[in-house]
Amino acid sequence: MIARQTAVTAMKLLVAYALDPEFEPWRKRLRTEKIVVEDVTLYRAEIGGARVDFVVTGMGREHAARTMTALVDIPYDACIASGLAGSLKVECAAGDVVVAEAVSAGDGQEAISGNARMIAEAARCGARQIVTLVSCERVVATAKEKAALASSGDAVDMESYAVLDAARRRSIPAVAIRAISDRHDQDMPLDFSNAVDERGQVAIGKVLLMAAGNPAKISALMQLGRDSKAAALALAEFLNAYLQALASGGAGIQVTGAS
Repeated sequence: MIARQTAVTAMKLLVAYALDPEFEPWRKRLRTEKIVVEDVTLYRAEIGGARVDFVVTGMGREHAARTMTALVDIPYDACIASGLAGSLKVECAAGDVVVAEAVSAGDGQEAISGNARMIAEAARCGARQIVTLVSCERVVATAKEKAALASSGDAVDMESYAVLDAARRRSIPAVAIRAISDRHDQDMPLDFSNAVDERGQVAIGKVLLMAAGNPAKISALMQLGRDSKAAALALAEFLNAYLQALASGGAGIQVTGAS
């Protein structure tokens, strides 16, 4: 049975980003309330009548898993692993918003399927449907590494597997929706894993120090920054429409009781 929100019981959604810049374009436009759970900061907003919690987990599977564990006592009706991803195939172009049928850990573990109705609704809202998103434990920094992963999936990130795994353990419908920031044949200017702080965020000072004295790297960083910002903006526009569709009952997600 499709349960729609009422004035009494609002749908409760969680959107998990990895990095601050991925969420920033949307956060600036949202009216949010800051809520701290343990040491995790949530940005709570109302979208389409639904209560939406946004969280920035930090880069990597470990940070994502730790954040999701901290939120274990909050009842959610659905969860979205979001942010940016790298393309592994020519079909996934920079700026595309993609929704994955499944997320693989890339290490032999069983892939986790996304919720079929949420995937269908994302596709209806304009996302490109891909078969597999590969969640790696390290940054995939070169075109050569991407080519080696292409037989395993269509795009790559680092956090979606941990987010969907935590949701699966709690029987929360979940899906991975990402925007493509870099092409399948594009090298990263730097290995950003060497510039991550204790929060799992990329430290700009470390990035600049790594690129110092190399004009080619600085130019490539600037281009990646522009592409990433454009992808984050496209993702914000998509998710705004998508969350409203979920709130209206478009994916048939059952609404739990008020918390």
